[in-house]
Amino acid sequence: KNDFSEAEPKLGLIQKVKKKKLKTHQFRDARTGIVVSSSNYPAEWEVISKPTYTLDQKLPVFLTQIQGPNNLKSFNTPLKVHISYQNPQTYQFMKNASTANLHRPMISNHNIIEEEILPRMQYSGFQFIENIRLPKLENHLQEKLLAESGGQVQLEMISTVWRNNKGQKALVTVGKIYMQQPLSFIDTMTLWMYSADYIFVDEAYFTETISTFENALINAKENPQWKQYVAQLNQVRAQKAAQQHQINMQNRQAAFDAHQQKMRGIWAAQDANHASFMNRTFGSGSDRSQQNFINMINEEETVFNPLDGKNY
Repeated sequence: KNDFSEAEPKLGLIQKVKKKKLKTHQFRDARTGIVVSSSNYPAEWEVISKPTYTLDQKLPVFLTQIQGPNNLKSFNTPLKVHISYQNPQTYQFMKNASTANLHRPMISNHNIIEEEILPRMQYSGFQFIENIRLPKLENHLQEKLLAESGGQVQLEMISTVWRNNKGQKALVTVGKIYMQQPLSFIDTMTLWMYSADYIFVDEAYFTETISTFENALINAKENPQWKQYVAQLNQVRAQKAAQQHQINMQNRQAAFDAHQQKMRGIWAAQDANHASFMNRTFGSGSDRSQQNFINMINEEETVFNPLDGKNY
């Protein structure tokens, strides 16, 4: 039985690695041509990256493929994005009303491993060995998310080790991030997404390779020009959102005014019908005739005070 939740975590994975010649790989935004970030990898590794725009049409998420000596192969999967709801009725309604694959209750990383990773690895001839921790990488990502989201975005990671009968080991890491947002007084929406990173290499070089990957990710450098571009983009988007809010408010006011105008037309027609009725019932000068009729019923008399212009 493959038990991904109870396997004993192994610490102290990283060992000292001999200094190797490094080369810099740049992750570049296809829309602007600006370098987003750069990472250093061993010079003998062939690194290819491709920007994707699953979440945002202007902010890329990168797919990466790496090949190298010792049968090294590495890649990550496209980001899968889902929305879940606390209220089952809301979930069912949204699932029926839009793309079914988008709306899905959030599942644990262990379930992701069992449902997606296990069949793929077994098909490739690999068997599950154990769960491990990558504390340096986890802490780095946690701190980065905290700084960028103010604690609104949460991260969960699980790393699993696999082995085949050809002398190779593999590391598969599932990273899931999620954030919650109130949807109404009775419901909460959770936006959650995940991807998987695969690393295959000869068993003798497994620990060294994982350490090299960790160092490349932790020491990645973000381009200040890209940070400036994102800040400007967010500012423009905030301005557009404010303008759109103003337009929405104006549209609501216009709709309200149109509704009021329509109601005034209805009221005017009703008043005309009422006046016609009063004329037919009490004769011409219906306002006065109506008042006399009401006074007769109430045994009252209406008089006009010229000092304040009011009737009593």
